[in-house]
Amino acid sequence: MARVLILWLLYAAAQAGYAQETHTSLSPFSKANLEQAILMYEALAEADSWKSLPHRLLLRPGDSSQYVIPLKQNLTLTGDLLPDTTLPSMLYTAPMVAAVKRFQQRHGLVPDGVLGPLTVRALNVPPSYRLWQLQQSFARWDSFFGDPAPAFVVINIPDYTLHVLEDERQVMEMRVIVGKPSLATIPIKSRLTTVVLNPYWYLPTSIAVKEIVPILRRNPGYLARKNMKLEKPIGNSWVRVNPWRVDWDKIDQTNYTYRIVQLDGSENELGQVKFPFPNPIPQYLHDTPNKALFTYPNRAFSHGCIRLERPIELAYYLLEKGSGYSTEKIDKIWMKSKPNHYLRVHEPLPLYIVYLTAWADGAQQVQFRDDVYGYDVMPHLTLE
Repeated sequence: MARVLILWLLYAAAQAGYAQETHTSLSPFSKANLEQAILMYEALAEADSWKSLPHRLLLRPGDSSQYVIPLKQNLTLTGDLLPDTTLPSMLYTAPMVAAVKRFQQRHGLVPDGVLGPLTVRALNVPPSYRLWQLQQSFARWDSFFGDPAPAFVVINIPDYTLHVLEDERQVMEMRVIVGKPSLATIPIKSRLTTVVLNPYWYLPTSIAVKEIVPILRRNPGYLARKNMKLEKPIGNSWVRVNPWRVDWDKIDQTNYTYRIVQLDGSENELGQVKFPFPNPIPQYLHDTPNKALFTYPNRAFSHGCIRLERPIELAYYLLEKGSGYSTEKIDKIWMKSKPNHYLRVHEPLPLYIVYLTAWADGAQQVQFRDDVYGYDVMPHLTLE
């Protein structure tokens, strides 16, 4: 326990040094801080003093419960609560509510201070598993980043966020939507080479057959309503086809030879801009007309591509930094651009799509997120 306390005091002292910094300007990732977090959780796992709480426990500010005491012990061990030398109390006080909010923020939960099922579930994860997460993230960090460029874009899948970093400081952050577990977004190291204005959406065959063809069996007019066109290959070209002249009842995965294209416009699923990048699979970044989905804390909704909360901001950044365009020039290009207009980024920005469920940010806060794709399964441990 003494080793844990010493590490915690070092952790708290280091955090105090960041008090004068603007948190959002700091890099959200730090390898040195990640190494310190691993040491801290090694000590926590070794001490074996973590307390489990009942799964159905519910605490609101002002409540009283015998489980407040073990809760206080856990929050003190993680550094979310200052060590308390007063007599044990079963009252869920304001300082403890603040500590729970901090714990919730570090675990990607809604920081409401209410101890409910999701917060209890996170609290019941033992330090040995948290240590495993940190170690897995450290290994992925090393394999992906190595010696990163001065400026780059990083998307962390379990955190559902995009960050743009320059010289180890964050200059842009936004929420993202990633692939659902059955259609996972693939971690990759690539480069942002292209910006496409007013893009067309060429529906992947899997989406067309599984989702659109069943609709067309009932109503071929669906394509016109969604500003889509149907094409089939003739020679080296694609020729438009009337969807009403196709017997959709006979079309399935084995004989689907068509292509469905959604034209630019307000209905387009790719929104106003997309960002293709060198990639062995059809995975890219893009806008979306469905902005409400960004309000959800867990955002694994897509078919594998990554939807951006503020894609136009990223487009301007890439074209200004990578192609030397002024804001005025980009405005003019966008106003005069034709549909599906491709712009090359002359100096591509490195892109890292990573899978880190644990890391330590620039303010030395140890962050944890749910293992949305099940990549962090620890041998001989089952989490409830």
